[in-house]
Amino acid sequence: MRNKRLDVLRCIAVLLVMLCHSYMWSPVTRNLWIGVDLFFVLSGFLISGLLFSEYKRYGSISFKRFFVRRGLKIYPAFYLYLGLTFIISDVVLHSVASKGRYLAEILFVQNYWPGVWDHTWSLAVEEHFYILLPILLLFLTKRFSKRNDPFGTLPAIFAVVAVSCAALRAISVCFGTPDYHMTYVATHARIDALFFGVLLGYLHHFRPQVLVRLTAPAWNRAAIAASSAGLLSTAFVFARDSLFFAIFGFSCVYLAFGGILLLSLYVEGILRGKVARLAGAAGTALGAIGMYSYSIYLWHGPTGAWFPGLLKRALHVSFNADERFAIYMLGSLAIGITMSKVVEYPILRLRDRIFPPREGVVVPARALSEESAAAQAVANPHSDNAPAPQPEATQIPSAQ
Repeated sequence: MRNKRLDVLRCIAVLLVMLCHSYMWSPVTRNLWIGVDLFFVLSGFLISGLLFSEYKRYGSISFKRFFVRRGLKIYPAFYLYLGLTFIISDVVLHSVASKGRYLAEILFVQNYWPGVWDHTWSLAVEEHFYILLPILLLFLTKRFSKRNDPFGTLPAIFAVVAVSCAALRAISVCFGTPDYHMTYVATHARIDALFFGVLLGYLHHFRPQVLVRLTAPAWNRAAIAASSAGLLSTAFVFARDSLFFAIFGFSCVYLAFGGILLLSLYVEGILRGKVARLAGAAGTALGAIGMYSYSIYLWHGPTGAWFPGLLKRALHVSFNADERFAIYMLGSLAIGITMSKVVEYPILRLRDRIFPPREGVVVPARALSEESAAAQAVANPHSDNAPAPQPEATQIPSAQ
């Protein structure tokens, strides 16, 4: 089952990025690139959760199935997006980027070499993560095959990744000509955010009592919320292209979103009465948008760049700044959701027929320790956006 709260976080992430790229209210919205880091933490948590869940059921992980199913989630929508925007650039705008830029996009290296669209660099970071994480987990399952929990070294691995990424960011800005752009987009500088999500996913599945103890006391929840707000404020106090933020700021941001993720998963029952009902209705609406966040994220770039101008040309009218902003925001949501329903979800339904998720619960004795069994008491929020007959997030079956 999908977790509506995570879909709400997806919605918040994509709206933050859209606002950042709107260039409206620039002193505030220019810092909303942090929505990308929320995506990173969520992806690390959810993708690792798919693999952890499979291991707990079967004592093994089918990496071939993972790569095929993940590829059918990412590639068709992305390559169609790339093809359609190429056609529009050529036929309508008569301006096409170089072959090298398209090659960078096709190979998912647009965070190291110039691509066609500025915002797709984050997809390259995630794609590299999708390759590295299963390889790491495969190594751990082979190396510690006799343990109930072969992933016990993940906290230490995350610490190494976090320190290494911060060190590599420091090298980029402290030696030679400072390269602040690379600290923002390079996989070797940013993958720590995804691995923090992996760490939280590991604790959620194999050490849930740690997270329960951490979030159960009210004072702890207040401390997590305050700490998250304080860490997140660094993105608004320090410039992204500053020495402090380049080295430490990105770590502060993903740690903040990790705290928000924990509160979203483990804290319930705070709101009461009418407030709770209103929050539930708002959550349902935002969660419905969050379901389509991938396609919305893809299409918000060309929508912002082209849609107001094309509409102006078609209607022979002029738009002021507020009208262009409204056209961009609403157009991005409408086009993204439409493309998701027309392309992304039909392919996911086809994927589930050809490469269905592994069914049943076949648990070897060594695969479930008492700690991992305790995780069954915690609602499992993991899904890789399996197709949904209804817009309500909770109607979507889990898929591995």
